[in-house]
Amino acid sequence: LPLCFQVGIVIDAGSSHTSLFIYKWDRDKENKTLVIKQTFSCNVQGQGISSYANDPPKAGASLRECLDKALEVIPAVKGRKVAAFLGATAGMRLLRQKNSSAADLIMAGVAKTMREYPVDFHGARIITGQEEGAYGWMAINYLIDSFPKDSSKEETQVPPEMANTFGALDLGGESTQISFIPKSSVLNWNEVSKVTLYGYNYNIYTQSYLCYGQNAVLKRLAQTLIEVRGKPAAHQTLPTQVGHPCYPKDYRESIWLSSLHTTPCIMQNDLHAALADRRVTLEGKGNAKRCRAVIRKMLNFSTCGQSQDSTFNGVYQPPISGQFFAFSGFYYNFRFLNLTNGQSLLTVSKTIRNFCTRSWQDLSSSYPQEKPERLRSYCANANYILTLLLDAYKFNESSWNNIIFQRKVSS
Repeated sequence: LPLCFQVGIVIDAGSSHTSLFIYKWDRDKENKTLVIKQTFSCNVQGQGISSYANDPPKAGASLRECLDKALEVIPAVKGRKVAAFLGATAGMRLLRQKNSSAADLIMAGVAKTMREYPVDFHGARIITGQEEGAYGWMAINYLIDSFPKDSSKEETQVPPEMANTFGALDLGGESTQISFIPKSSVLNWNEVSKVTLYGYNYNIYTQSYLCYGQNAVLKRLAQTLIEVRGKPAAHQTLPTQVGHPCYPKDYRESIWLSSLHTTPCIMQNDLHAALADRRVTLEGKGNAKRCRAVIRKMLNFSTCGQSQDSTFNGVYQPPISGQFFAFSGFYYNFRFLNLTNGQSLLTVSKTIRNFCTRSWQDLSSSYPQEKPERLRSYCANANYILTLLLDAYKFNESSWNNIIFQRKVSS
């Protein structure tokens, strides 16, 4: 790379895995905004850094392989500084709630590792859900090139009406984000991210829901099903076998109750305390309708009076408008079901219903390459995605066509 370029490393530490990216940019700006290109990426082996709570030094060590590769790619130039950042998301937000000292040790460990490398290290931190949503929105619109660039203006102002930005829908392991520019300009300050790009000011409505990522929801689903069965009398023991409508027919999985309580997303209640730890077998029933109903009930929707503004989890959301990019978990689950080609909501619902009726034997012989814990979750995840998009965010049959399911934008 010629010297006029600057280079940066960004490490994205998600709840289920970590990725490293190299970006390069020119020193010259385009109307106060840098022109950035991604030139390299590397997936860190193993799970997210929050999984090292019992052995924090391993979190830092896990990054070495990708850092070594990255620095081989970046030619060493005397005096050139490579900026380096690490941002962690919902896995670490949850760990900080549950065990702040373990979270601090992990973050200190990754920072210590990064300081051993010849980079200009700008710190490792846990970013907020608000930032995560806003960054996703910016990245997508930057890559699609949907920001108007008018260099004739002196002072910053509201972008022109024709600025058609895309909303961003992100589904991770422990949280989910929605970000878009609403039609109405009235917004509460606590859910607005303000950014200035190419001289225009944007007020993005962005909301992050912790404990609504797909892994968190699967755990809460299991807990809900077990407890509903154990309700009649508080002193009664919980059942040892529980039907799971979202798992494939004849799929069986034996879990320890304590495994559900490794997350602050699940409230510890007296029922469990009284019973101590024990094993419960979840038995797949492959019933899409019942699956969707249980998820809907678990998410506890409420609308205040007849107001159009939906509240999901007690949070205000303006009506959705414009086109949306749905990526990460939204994309991976729908890609598996072959639903990323702009199919109608009717087709999507039918496909999911049909998939859910398939037995475990049928699925495991049809998809031998797929990890069992992934394969058994597609029906649950797909029904959760439908519930989230339709019931929580209020997409409907016609606005559904404005959602584009994609993993990457501009490669």
